[in-house]
Amino acid sequence: MRIWSCALPTLPAASERIWRVVERVAAEIRARPTHAGPLLAAALRNARSLGAKERPVAGDLLSASLRHPRALARLDPDPYVALRRLAAGDVPDLPDPDDAYAVAVSLPEDLAAEWWAQLGPDGAVAHARLLAGRAPVAVRVLRGPVALPVPSRAAGPHGRVLEGRVNLHVVPAWTEGRIEVQDLGSQRIVDALAAQLPPGARVFDACAGAGGKALSLAALGFAVQAWDVRPAALRELSRRAARCGLDVRIAPPSPRQRFDAVLVDAPCSGTGVLRRHPENRARLSFPTDVQAELLARALDLAPGVLYATCSLAARENGVLVRRVAGVPLFEETVWPGRPLPAYAGLPALADDPEGFYWAWVRC
Repeated sequence: MRIWSCALPTLPAASERIWRVVERVAAEIRARPTHAGPLLAAALRNARSLGAKERPVAGDLLSASLRHPRALARLDPDPYVALRRLAAGDVPDLPDPDDAYAVAVSLPEDLAAEWWAQLGPDGAVAHARLLAGRAPVAVRVLRGPVALPVPSRAAGPHGRVLEGRVNLHVVPAWTEGRIEVQDLGSQRIVDALAAQLPPGARVFDACAGAGGKALSLAALGFAVQAWDVRPAALRELSRRAARCGLDVRIAPPSPRQRFDAVLVDAPCSGTGVLRRHPENRARLSFPTDVQAELLARALDLAPGVLYATCSLAARENGVLVRRVAGVPLFEETVWPGRPLPAYAGLPALADDPEGFYWAWVRC
């Protein structure tokens, strides 16, 4: 088995009409690689020449170009030509280069080497292949009862994993604010924090984004205050809170304000969510200075801080936490495709979350 090509997928058959759309969109993505995700979604939505069954095929082809840029480059310098060669099954048996695993996962060599050392050869190859697929879609039940139009299975104390495709934004359970789309990894982070707190505790969500975790905490009965540096994200949080009928105060902390706990879901490389966001490869960064500053500030606001990332890079996780806050009371790193054991008051989860890390630290 060649390592460099171990994760290359078998692509679906496509008509020339589909390939013309793929060629055009691939060129747009090459011109603006850091905007690949929105470009791909908008292009497929506006591709009027394609039928409903053809759009998913074009999406699979274009996603492959985002998931495997380094491996595809070994097939041909032109990404579009390389993609057509892969679709035709034309993958030469080239020898592995020194950075074969970095090529397989299309990531920098130092991070690939870290994963290889941590997972071992078999585990690393399995992880590379997992990253070539799609993440499951999960929802969190904020309040019942909930009826879903596709089969689903329970996952964790509040999660449901969908076993079919559906536009959730027209489902009554969503429009009535009973569910929110939330990966099982994000749900685990919420439940990890909830397990450390008494009922009704005051929680500050320091990097709230559009507020998925803040809403989940509010639904559990905590008094939640949320803030983010992005005004658009806070506007979305306000809309979501209104739809769900949940009270989340949106404001930065005042100088003398203190909380029972702070959640820092820090901006990160996103290397744990590459299945869902393969475009993260094009804008990869490790903002450890920002992460350290956020964690240090949080430690001044509450006696306990739950620090979390959707990263699988040690420099953003355990290494950083120990440098800033010392040894955590609890911490957990979860790799995609691996079940979660019962830990720190949390139940076992025999399902498939995205990759993430969390640590509970106390002042």
